Amino acid sequence: MATSYPTTSLQPGSQGAAVKQLQDYLVSQGLMTQAQVNTGYGIYGPQTTAAVKVLQQRLGVDNSSGPGYWGPKTLAAVQGGGQSGKTDPNQPYSDSEYENRLNQHPKVVESVNAGNTIAQIEAAAISGDFSGLKNQYGQPFSVEEQTKALAQGMEDNRLYYETQQAKEKADAESALAQRQANYQDSLIKSGEDFQADRAELNQRAVNQGVLFSGSNAQKQAKLKTAYERDQASKLAAYGRDVGNIARDYQYNYGNNAAGGLSQFYNAGGNTFGLESAKGTVGSSGLSSVYNPNQYDFGAGTVMGQRSSLAKQFAARKLGNQGNKLLATSYNNQF
Repeated sequence: MATSYPTTSLQPGSQGAAVKQLQDYLVSQGLMTQAQVNTGYGIYGPQTTAAVKVLQQRLGVDNSSGPGYWGPKTLAAVQGGGQSGKTDPNQPYSDSEYENRLNQHPKVVESVNAGNTIAQIEAAAISGDFSGLKNQYGQPFSVEEQTKALAQGMEDNRLYYETQQAKEKADAESALAQRQANYQDSLIKSGEDFQADRAELNQRAVNQGVLFSGSNAQKQAKLKTAYERDQASKLAAYGRDVGNIARDYQYNYGNNAAGGLSQFYNAGGNTFGLESAKGTVGSSGLSSVYNPNQYDFGAGTVMGQRSSLAKQFAARKLGNQGNKLLATSYNNQF
């Protein structure tokens, strides 16, 4: 007994019993292996899509508007052209019936009268981008109309993204401020420790009667070098921490946003002197530990995501505005 096939329209991403029936049918036709089906039984994934495409090629189905979709045209081809004058609503339309009913649909007629072709309408319905169609006045959607729709899309998601960015900026600032405070504390402590070690070294030299000896001068120079190296290491670690935090924020929200955190990108240091018995500790100039200009993340990935969603909103709005969307019962038949 031949394996039956589903009579409902399916597309990549669909799940359920109908998809399992389709996969069983494809296996029976030698278009899929059981091993392939077992990797996602009941899920209309890439392997099922590829198998349907091969079937469409075998049957000579025009799948330009929905490659890999199990729709009316494919069903009609599998059934050998469908049934003329059928009354069963569960049976798919043949190619000719499909085209006739589609051409008679009031929304399609209205859009065709505005100057669009059936192929253009089908392509717009699949992609969700209606900006290339003509509006209800028979004119292409103007730049002004598209700009207005995009602005409304940006406004529609403004609160969500502004709230998200405010939180992540506050988190970044808090993390950077903590690193900055830790580094400043280390400078104060290293300054105090240097003066204590310098005084102790001098006192030992006095006790030994070698205060002005060459060996004491060498020890003092080594002490100064050790503190300078320790400070350089701490400055490098601070720079890495700042860079990691700032780059993450810059990657998400862009170059301009990262520039707003510049108060955390500079760090000072100590200058260790040997001029007094106790030693002197001054402040060196500020150095940059992070420069956002050396990276180019544009507007940032999160802001790019926001723009993409706004464009999708605009496309849907333009489609509705021009009455280009098809009725629900026809949407899945392309």
